[in-house]
Amino acid sequence: MPYYRRNLYILSTTIFLTAVSWNQVVPFLPLFMEEMGVSKQSLLTWVGIVFAFQSVASIFTMPFWGKMGDKYGRKPMAIRAGICLGLIYYAMTFCRNPFQLTVLRFLNGALTGFVPMSMALIATNTPQDEAPKYLATAQTCSAAGQILGPAIGGLMAGVFGYEGTMWVSGTAVLTSTLLVALLVREPNKPEITQQTSLLQDFAISVRSKVLATIMITVMVFGIYNASISPILALHLSRINGASTPVWLSGLVFSLPPAALMLTAHRWTRFGQRSGYDRGIHIGLVGAAVTAIVLAFVHNIWVFAAVFFVSGIFMAAIWPSTSALIVAKVHEEFRGRAYGMHQSATMVGTLIAPLAATRIGGAYGLPSVFLFVGLVALAGAVAFPMLVRQWHTEPVAAEPLASPEP
Repeated sequence: MPYYRRNLYILSTTIFLTAVSWNQVVPFLPLFMEEMGVSKQSLLTWVGIVFAFQSVASIFTMPFWGKMGDKYGRKPMAIRAGICLGLIYYAMTFCRNPFQLTVLRFLNGALTGFVPMSMALIATNTPQDEAPKYLATAQTCSAAGQILGPAIGGLMAGVFGYEGTMWVSGTAVLTSTLLVALLVREPNKPEITQQTSLLQDFAISVRSKVLATIMITVMVFGIYNASISPILALHLSRINGASTPVWLSGLVFSLPPAALMLTAHRWTRFGQRSGYDRGIHIGLVGAAVTAIVLAFVHNIWVFAAVFFVSGIFMAAIWPSTSALIVAKVHEEFRGRAYGMHQSATMVGTLIAPLAATRIGGAYGLPSVFLFVGLVALAGAVAFPMLVRQWHTEPVAAEPLASPEP
């Protein structure tokens, strides 16, 4: 078996385990904070602080770790991130107040990044014609972890408590890290020919027409998803009544990752045939239309169906932007490109809850769907104009030039 196929099997498994671990802990952090004694009056404030600190840390550190991956190898960086994440899960079990949890969540954002670095490892150690398909497989495993994580976490929390769930999550991540250390190979190691600072890396990314387009697109992706998630359960209770069962809300929450899991390979095949940029454009247009429709839906089952369709369109963006990095960015810069990709997404997820909660509070929860629909529509209008400038962009065989110092 070729080493890169074995890498795919191992990394897809470890990405799945990491995604399950993440999603069996994160949804229950507000309840964990309640157990600490945080009052209901201040709970939402602390939840916002805890999640914002993690996002802020990721925005500034993901490009740095991507740079380290380009310099020292993506496998060492994946191992480093896995060890840090596992230890942070263990440390969270000792938290007794929200300030301690905030510090650990900040460290989580600053020191981890196991999944993005694993994706970069697949992208740089797989034949280029196979890399988009392999990335779609890994992203499908990540989506499966997002679907199963909350259900497993809820079950485990009921049996072992929140601290026990975190111990299991930490052990799963460290086991995944050990598998990567022992079984994954990285023969195609980076050879840096241009020494650049982080500021220069950012300038290179912004000046690159492809990378700038990708960063804007995934920022829209982050805004879309992170605007809806905080208000979704509340909106469902409004349109279906206060008696909406928890399992039904959980089912609706799981629809976008289910859509990604079911369609990631199809979008990748479509991109290989017709162009990844075309898939992204269709995704943005479809996401805009379905989000606007959601604002006017008042039946929970119709809402769930339209929400699933919106997930299918949004599923075009993540695998297609990852494939574009493989196709258009020289491997010497690819780790940094994935870091910028992740950082831009986190900018969107940081902006979104602040904007969505203000808009929802001022104009009602349906206005949040109008907001994200208009954001996606703006992205759909701008995207073709940005793509038309790509003809001057260097291709994958040519390194991106660094700016003059």
